[in-house]
Amino acid sequence: MLKEKIKIEEVDFVKKTFNKSLWKSLIIMPFILTFLLLPIYFLIFFIDLFLFHSRLDNLLSIYVISILGLVITNFLYGKIIINKRITNQKIYKITEEFTIQRKDNYTYTSDSASDSHYFRLYLINEKHQRKGIYICEEDYKKVKENEIITITYFETINISSRAVHNNQELEYAHFFTIKKWKL
Repeated sequence: MLKEKIKIEEVDFVKKTFNKSLWKSLIIMPFILTFLLLPIYFLIFFIDLFLFHSRLDNLLSIYVISILGLVITNFLYGKIIINKRITNQKIYKITEEFTIQRKDNYTYTSDSASDSHYFRLYLINEKHQRKGIYICEEDYKKVKENEIITITYFETINISSRAVHNNQELEYAHFFTIKKWKL
């Protein structure tokens, strides 16, 4: 693993990519948090209703304001703190080798009957840290399990800048979130 501070030439690329994902999270995150925190809302609602025999008429308002507060706090943290770290070159660029543990592809058919094909690689490094990347179909056909891929990415923000397999750069390589997955 090679760890180096980002160069001044890379700062604009990293800030642009990070800010784009930050703005997307400002739109998507309220919906995700609404559904994730819904069980807590119902728990508080029913405890208040059955144990204290009161009705919180403003509980829904508190719930919505709390979610919006979390979203805005996350946005401001990214906009102020993380952008300052990027500008001051306190983010590291890491080049690391990963072994392909598993290949996976799936097709998603939307309501408009158009198909989207996704090609994923599940990777693991020598420290047993797991990452997953999306790649294009042509690269998917070239790679095999148990082969090595070298990925260059930016540490804190998890933006991949380059992926190499057999001395050939992959056209498209973007990280995806890995939950607990079985091999």
